[in-house]
Amino acid sequence: MSVLGKKWIIKNSDSAQNTFEKILENRGLLDDKDEKVLHDPFLFNDMKKAVARIKDAIEKKERIVIFGDYDVDGITGTAILVHVLKQLGATVSYRLPHRVDDGYGLSEKFIDELLEKDVKLLITTDCGISCEKEIEKAADNGMETIVTDHHTIPENGVPSKAIAILHPKDPKSEYPFEGLTGAGVALKLAQALMPDGESFSSLVDLAALGTVADLGPLKGENWFIVKRGLGNLMKTKLVGLKKIMDIADIKEMSSSSIGYRIAPRINAAGRIGNPYLALSLLLQEDESEKISKWGNELEALNTKRKEMTFEAQKQVETLINPEYLPYIIMAESPHWHVGIIGLIAGRMAEKYMRPSIIMQDFGDTLVASARSRDSFNIIEAITKHKDLLISFGGHAQAAGFNIKKENLSKFKRAMEKEAKTKLKNMDLKPKLEIDCKIDAKEISFDFIKELNELSPFGIGNSQPVFMLTGLEPQFIQQVGKEKQHLKFSTRINDKDVGSIAFRMGEFADDMRKHRKIDVVFHLEKNVWRNKAQLQLQMLDFRKTSD
Repeated sequence: MSVLGKKWIIKNSDSAQNTFEKILENRGLLDDKDEKVLHDPFLFNDMKKAVARIKDAIEKKERIVIFGDYDVDGITGTAILVHVLKQLGATVSYRLPHRVDDGYGLSEKFIDELLEKDVKLLITTDCGISCEKEIEKAADNGMETIVTDHHTIPENGVPSKAIAILHPKDPKSEYPFEGLTGAGVALKLAQALMPDGESFSSLVDLAALGTVADLGPLKGENWFIVKRGLGNLMKTKLVGLKKIMDIADIKEMSSSSIGYRIAPRINAAGRIGNPYLALSLLLQEDESEKISKWGNELEALNTKRKEMTFEAQKQVETLINPEYLPYIIMAESPHWHVGIIGLIAGRMAEKYMRPSIIMQDFGDTLVASARSRDSFNIIEAITKHKDLLISFGGHAQAAGFNIKKENLSKFKRAMEKEAKTKLKNMDLKPKLEIDCKIDAKEISFDFIKELNELSPFGIGNSQPVFMLTGLEPQFIQQVGKEKQHLKFSTRINDKDVGSIAFRMGEFADDMRKHRKIDVVFHLEKNVWRNKAQLQLQMLDFRKTSD
């Protein structure tokens, strides 16, 4: 048994294939026909109408407002549209909701404010497709709306009074790629507005951030966007983004750099602070003292977010008995900030392979984030009991809702029954899928270079996972501020190769008592003080069988 209690599953043991062929086979890339190109934006059904209305507004000097979401996808999508409209000479401003004060999406509060300011054109990004009532109110009072979004289209269809809908899954659209995120759709609108490609480099930088952060499938056009974005990011002209990257001490750019180092910093503003802080940085075009000030504020928020998440996760863990796991994990506290409860729910769902609902208790009401695995459709289960909720929304594996305290016990019982009915006959032991075993002789910089031809990695194009047996760990130590990570060295091909295992520091003693271990890992190039070294990013380990 591995230290994480996971069942290791090797996906490809075909002796007729070499390691690289096994990786291609596992991803369906041996006969890949995915079009990794930038498609014509005018394949969106309403793109001509959207472009014509925007150019008309610019010509008439009408006020245009971009309304985005408070996460990375929404913030970068907003930044893309603000940048392009400014370059076109538009009178443009922007709004973002505050997670605690406003909640998700476009609300009547914002419609009222914009009407009062005589805004004539509203453009949403990463939201709006579910805002029929708000868009109707805007239209009835003389403000027109263009919706750019990628979230699930409601059963009753798209907002009927929007003058244009740009959505990759719009059934009326001929757009050939459905996987765009909010920032990706914003990029397509920018592309249509500036067909000569001017300033495309900086815009694709932003779109790459939103695509990776929002877990867009890295296939087809998303693959192209992120590939181009990664190529540009290290030389980005966006001075605020460069400041974030400098603070994060990024030496080489990859989708992991976005997912684990850039995106969390941008997200921190929307999670526990003010999303305008992150957006303001991404909109800066000239060097100034305020860039350093805002960058440091963002870094402080991210540090606080990590500390809050670490403490909350420890508290949730004390409520869980791993010997008698429930079919669904549910917990609440007034001390768990609404901005981090989704992170906690996600970690619980990943660790225990159960759906998880984590809530912040506000007294009379609670705000919840829910996360799940493939085996349980969390939004379907929540929807069955919507009569107990104030509001709700989400997807199969991620959802959120508000509930009155008086309905909480009944809702918990209902969700426990739903989970037990669905999961009682399933094997809920966590699994770790491994591409293949690898020969130690293959571990080299040349092999990493070959793997990187398949990058960027992410959802739909996962980073290759390998297994090695019989390694002898040396210099084992716990690292990180809370000693939460595990670091060690081992000899491979007569060279010392470092290994890092994030959030596995508690297993240091387990490793010390084993002379030899089997490991599952990602193979990486780690650059430290301008020196490149091979590194195993360990995902799990176990004692080598005698």
